[in-house]
Amino acid sequence: MSTHLVQIIFGWPAILVSLSQCIAGLISKKVLPVVLGALVFVPISWFLSAYPPVHGLWPILPFFLLGAAYALHRKKIILAWLLILPAIVFSAWLAVLILAQ
Repeated sequence: MSTHLVQIIFGWPAILVSLSQCIAGLISKKVLPVVLGALVFVPISWFLSAYPPVHGLWPILPFFLLGAAYALHRKKIILAWLLILPAIVFSAWLAVLILAQ
């Protein structure tokens, strides 16, 4: 049971829920879903910060998502979309890396 809980907290379900919640918040122009998505992304980025090739980049990804929430609050929609892109790109890169193994 505990391994399933770890996989849910740190695995693909959490990554997909976090990113989809952020995107849904940006589409609906609501700040709260983006903030909640950023909070869900914190354990993921903390867990992946130990991965050697990008160990310095993963911890700052939740701050990009929080910046997107702030930009959305300030009605800067394009900036909010640009700030969410690093999390999407690194998650896609991780998916390609895992599928290539």
